Amino acid sequence: MPGLKVFDSWALLAWLLDQPAAARIESLLLQAEQGGDLQLVMSWVNVGEVYYMANRKLDAAKAEEFLKRLPSLPIRLVLPSEEDIIAAAKLKSTRRISYADGFAAALAQSEGAALVTGDPELKALADLVTVEWIGT
Repeated sequence: MPGLKVFDSWALLAWLLDQPAAARIESLLLQAEQGGDLQLVMSWVNVGEVYYMANRKLDAAKAEEFLKRLPSLPIRLVLPSEEDIIAAAKLKSTRRISYADGFAAALAQSEGAALVTGDPELKALADLVTVEWIGT
């Protein structure tokens, strides 16, 4: 489906850990790489979350490999501005989500993008942002 999509940490972790949703993430990455209508976006806060979770669930070498591979992925990485930080904090203060999830949701809102996730916390934000559910 063409358009703009935001990856949260859950999505890239599923891909890195070769979980059931990995094939869907791989498909989106390939589609974006081929230069079609699809653009992928991710917050640097969520990149940090992927890094530390890869370090925990795999090992430090795999986490470093992820960082080295990141620039070659067809994902526009967004460094949060002051406004983005406050938008994520507002979401965190009113919803039962992690602070990092707040950045993914706030980015999807500001970009007018679908949020690609399998995180149940984010599924509950369907009233605020379009959630493209890839979980089970």
